[in-house]
Amino acid sequence: MIKKKLYMYRERMYKLFYILSDRLKEIISWLINFSKLGFTLASLFFITVFIFYVGFYQKDIYKLDITHFFNIAFILLFLFKIILELSILKKRKRYIWYLNSFLLLLGIAILYYNNADLTTNHSLTILLKGKIPLILASTLLIISELNKLVNAINTLKIPPTLLFVLSFVLIIIIGSGLLMLPKAHLQDISYLDSLFTSTSAVCVTGLIVVDTATAFTPLGKIFILSLIQIGGLGIMTFTGFFSYVFTGSASLRERVLLKDMLSTENLGNLFKILTKIILITFLTEIVGAVIIYHNLPSNFSDKIFFSIFHSISAFCNAGFSTLSQGLSSPELQFNQPIYVVIALLIILGGIGFPVLLSIYIWLKYIITTFIKKLQQKQTSLLGRANINTMIVLTTTLIILALGTSIYFILERNTSMIGLSLWQKLVTSFFGSASARTAGFNIVDITKWSYPTIFIMIFLMWVGASPGSTGGGIKTTTFAIAIRTTFSFIRGKRSVEIRKREIGNDTITRVLVIIFLSLTIILAGFMGLLIIEPQKNPIHLLFECFSAFGTVGLSLVNTSSLHENSKIILIILMFIGRVSPLALMTGIFISSKKQYYKYPTQDLIIN
Repeated sequence: MIKKKLYMYRERMYKLFYILSDRLKEIISWLINFSKLGFTLASLFFITVFIFYVGFYQKDIYKLDITHFFNIAFILLFLFKIILELSILKKRKRYIWYLNSFLLLLGIAILYYNNADLTTNHSLTILLKGKIPLILASTLLIISELNKLVNAINTLKIPPTLLFVLSFVLIIIIGSGLLMLPKAHLQDISYLDSLFTSTSAVCVTGLIVVDTATAFTPLGKIFILSLIQIGGLGIMTFTGFFSYVFTGSASLRERVLLKDMLSTENLGNLFKILTKIILITFLTEIVGAVIIYHNLPSNFSDKIFFSIFHSISAFCNAGFSTLSQGLSSPELQFNQPIYVVIALLIILGGIGFPVLLSIYIWLKYIITTFIKKLQQKQTSLLGRANINTMIVLTTTLIILALGTSIYFILERNTSMIGLSLWQKLVTSFFGSASARTAGFNIVDITKWSYPTIFIMIFLMWVGASPGSTGGGIKTTTFAIAIRTTFSFIRGKRSVEIRKREIGNDTITRVLVIIFLSLTIILAGFMGLLIIEPQKNPIHLLFECFSAFGTVGLSLVNTSSLHENSKIILIILMFIGRVSPLALMTGIFISSKKQYYKYPTQDLIIN
């Protein structure tokens, strides 16, 4: 009898324990979901306060201390972040624990110095108290949770190509809103002009409908510069990088998307590739800015911002300038060192990150070999450069050389009349490099002859290289098209480059890209002809190629165009940046696979 009662009590205890355990799990699950929602709402609150602060807030008009609102946002973000981190029980990489520990200690210090009643002006008080530390810490917390946003997007089952396209749409819309903020512009601008400027910046084009130098405040120019940097690297590059940093991993879907964006075949070392891309970009831009700074006249105003802005604009192939007359302004006229540096930045940005990574590996090998020779150690042989790198480098050098030579021959006695031989050579080199998606100009391009205009149209159409910050059909597309043409004329049934046969899928993509690019450009040209009948048709054609190639050169004064013409150019800039093939496949690609083939049939072509 006693044993039976003990057994019943034990069963009740077990049942109560399991019920409490289930209830605890429900409470924890509810707490986690509540924290996710709270963190999202706190992030939106912080973003709203930040936009109000940078775009509207003036201490004389608004009688409130904006620091209190930033403090509230940070407290909420920090508390919800702690709960979310404690809820993750799975093992993480060691550096993730170190990173989270650093965030925890930093958050506690900022909370203490912003909420404790401190009267001393200690160095830590100056460093950790106030709006700027709260803004930076809150931004860091939000960035640390970007992987949650990526995971939420992955659940939507959006095709990777379409997701890439939509990321540009999102940044363009956000950018247009930021440029409309009262503290971002000096003169009244319409939303269409703001949208055009944002699209031109994100798509790294450089076409403008309002003067960047006089229409925007320093804050507006910083917005434009940020849009150029994000558009040049791609928003998915940043989100992928931070997702790796704060989680130490990524889903297969994310890796496939990044693989396509970075034009790499290896899924295993994407984080290293992302890190190298960001480091190469920032280091190149820093070096470029330093060289530009040291070559500016001593009486030049705002040298630091000018150097940074133009270095980023050049490497990202954007073509934006903080001077009304661009690089042809009187204060920069005949400044050959700056012209050469900007031209080299344009070439490096347009050559493509895969090629830059190959060059990095080659330079690393040369330095390592030299050190080992000094140490009298045996060195390993460097593998052959891949075909893509060789095609890009060869095509780029040939197009640069031909463009420079033809420009010099055609313009030496027209737009370059009165210049010395060295100045003519630099101007020709700059014109050839800039026309392939950068859009800077150092001469009055309205003086170009018609042959030069058509040569520039060709260079704009070819554009930069795959995986770069530039547009156009890309150098590899043009090279494969030329090689395929000559192989077919010579009676070869296959296309071979460096003892490798180019696949039919690649050749088909080349054909589709060329067809789509010309079709889209001609459609835009036809639209401009209808809307702008009083304009020179050649200049309108030039404008369409400039927009599609994300170049930014203009012969018609873009600001004088009708609103409908500006919309056409916005569409051309967007399609040219994301690639017409990516846009079409993202919209129309079918998820169904075809497991059958029809009999082949040859047709009469000519």
